[in-house]
Amino acid sequence: MVAKGGDAAAPSAELQDTPAAEEEKEEETADGASTEVTPGDDTADARDDAKPPEPGAAAAPDTSAARNLLTSGLPADVPAPPAPEAEGSDPPRRTTTSTPSTLGPGAHRIVGWRASESTDVEGGDAPPQANHELDAPGTSALVEASADPHVAEAYLVEGQDAPLAEAEEVEPFFKRKEGKVTLLVVGGLVAALAILLGVFLGRKTEEEPMPSDVPSSMPSGMPSFDDSPTLDTVRERGVLNCGIEDVTTEGDVNLGGNDVDQCRGVAAVIFGDPDKVNLVTMGTDDHYERLEAREVDVLFAGDTFTLERLLREPTTGRPVTFGYPYYTAAVVYIGLETYVQCANNQKRYDECEDLSICAVDTPEIRSLIAAFFPASFFTFGLFPEMEASLKDGTCNVLVTDTYRIYGSSLQYDFASGKYVISDNHISRNLLASVVRRGDAAWYDIVEGARTGAFRAHQLGIGKDESQCPVTANNNSASARDDVSFYNAATCVGNHVQVFQRHLGETVLSYSTYLSAIDAPNWGNLECDACEIMDRDGRLEEIRDRGQLNCAVYLNPEYNLTRSSLATLVNVKYCEILAVAILQGKPDAVNITYIDDMDYSVYPREFDAVAGAAWESRVGFNTNNLGTMSQNLPYFVHDKRKAPENGVVYDGVGLYISYAFDNDDTALHGIAVAAITATIFAQRQGITRSTSFAMPQIHLLGDSLTFMLRDVIAYAGNYDDIINEALAQSDGATERGWNTVIPNYFVAAKIPVNYCDYTGNCPPCQWIENPAPLCISVGPY
Repeated sequence: MVAKGGDAAAPSAELQDTPAAEEEKEEETADGASTEVTPGDDTADARDDAKPPEPGAAAAPDTSAARNLLTSGLPADVPAPPAPEAEGSDPPRRTTTSTPSTLGPGAHRIVGWRASESTDVEGGDAPPQANHELDAPGTSALVEASADPHVAEAYLVEGQDAPLAEAEEVEPFFKRKEGKVTLLVVGGLVAALAILLGVFLGRKTEEEPMPSDVPSSMPSGMPSFDDSPTLDTVRERGVLNCGIEDVTTEGDVNLGGNDVDQCRGVAAVIFGDPDKVNLVTMGTDDHYERLEAREVDVLFAGDTFTLERLLREPTTGRPVTFGYPYYTAAVVYIGLETYVQCANNQKRYDECEDLSICAVDTPEIRSLIAAFFPASFFTFGLFPEMEASLKDGTCNVLVTDTYRIYGSSLQYDFASGKYVISDNHISRNLLASVVRRGDAAWYDIVEGARTGAFRAHQLGIGKDESQCPVTANNNSASARDDVSFYNAATCVGNHVQVFQRHLGETVLSYSTYLSAIDAPNWGNLECDACEIMDRDGRLEEIRDRGQLNCAVYLNPEYNLTRSSLATLVNVKYCEILAVAILQGKPDAVNITYIDDMDYSVYPREFDAVAGAAWESRVGFNTNNLGTMSQNLPYFVHDKRKAPENGVVYDGVGLYISYAFDNDDTALHGIAVAAITATIFAQRQGITRSTSFAMPQIHLLGDSLTFMLRDVIAYAGNYDDIINEALAQSDGATERGWNTVIPNYFVAAKIPVNYCDYTGNCPPCQWIENPAPLCISVGPY
């Protein structure tokens, strides 16, 4: 199983700024297998051979048991209708035109009873009735009928034996007996219906809560597209509406607790009170719609960061913004050992002919498993349903994200040996916060809460109620109203404390560099109705100009020069962005070196700035919220110099990437795609010579369909970029954390936190085989 990555202080890849974050990684064997690790987060799955503690019992630290669980396959290091009438016009009038009479003696005619033909006349009065002739020899006198439209006209006929026809008034329906009865009945029915509706609509029961600010579970029919700053809205409301997954239905109780604390951390940052949060349970199909409709302010609902969702979330057709992943979920096979091996080898005959797979129904797993097996071999459903199917023999293998099993009964089945987990991850999903696109300051608030909790552990700061504004002695209103990223740690806990509280207490250290470079999965790159982005804002200027203007920041904190490793990598990613935009043209970039970066305003003379760090702009500082956006990190400095006191701390340093103007959202998306291309190519073993193996992308418009191939054909994969830069550099900096976290590697069996990312490891017990590893079991 894979533990999910913690917060590495690295910016996210979404079109908005994305600060550094931690991810879990798996340990790697000496021959290349590894356990997933994420900067500053715990994560890796491991099976516990010992019998799990009874629910509610306090588990004593057992380092030897953890050693037995983790030693198998551990690496020496981890590389880690018609128009209406015009108002005021007269309605059409109906005119009655008489026809010559052919009636016989004694006959009489009544107007309206087949006595005339009707013609519609637009406007004007109908002509007066003409004389009605009688063909009978006897003469007759014409009698004028009443002008009342309800009275019939008749002719008085004088003849020998002709009877006299008398005019008789016909009363309106509502004056007649039958009309009065009808109206009385209908009126009574309407009154009764009104009374019944009043009773049902006004009745309240104890089970039916009064309306509140908490959104309903029903999806919104139409997003409001309110452009009010989210931070202002939340402050005025006095509570954070945070969308979380239905853990009872989805079967991820432990991760659900972790997600709740992520919500509480954001509330603490804003209000100084982690309890000022409404936890809104989200459905599996409507939560992006409800986010866009502003029913919730942020999602911590187990959402997987993919390029597709970043550019165009399929259920809404709109882009969203992801934070840096706060947890990395491995996808594994679980079940009877023989059939798990069959699934691993994708074998469907001989001893594997009875293979039957139950798969947790997520878009990511659907796409993954459909590529491995015919549809007849698998069934999809929610985790609790699929878990039950495995246990009753309906299927013999379960495919799921590892985090769903940590709080389930399957953990006991692993301990007893009834079921096994596949030795290797078959994929990894990056779980991240989600906010609406277009509110950079709000993105910074949410990301600042996560990053603050990560860095707090590096600085030795943890939960301390005496420092949390809502419980501190100096509980002034001004203190509670001040936005402070320290509050996430002091009120809720730093990232290790939160991880251990919900997921597990095992901490590992290799006392060396771990892999810290990561990128999202693609998702679906096909799209027939996507907006063409190459003529959007600044992109059109770049295309018309035929050149990208890119600044490279020489950060004085790390004494960077033009020959430094980080600088050479920044230059290459400027070139990569130009190649992606301008049809593979390698010299279509103008590089400008700058040694001063004013993070309070974006330098509009440049299309992009390479080497910028989200934490240099925000970090624990709230002065530059929303001034610009950072991108998916492609390089990580070693060690972190705290701006507050100048102390240098071990662990990962600044995560760097591009910076963009907030309005250049299309440019953001292309940059994420380009960075992801280099990391994807590394994981798949694709190089310049095999760049044709890169997928086409149809999410950005026809002119950018081949951009992923263009990027790799020019720059190669991530290792190519780093190794070539190392060869040209001044040698002052080693590679450090800059290796790609592999998508497929050895899976641990319990959640694990890797403390090397923060350089703040607890006392631990070293084991040497199969690789040097220090294990600590228990809270810090």
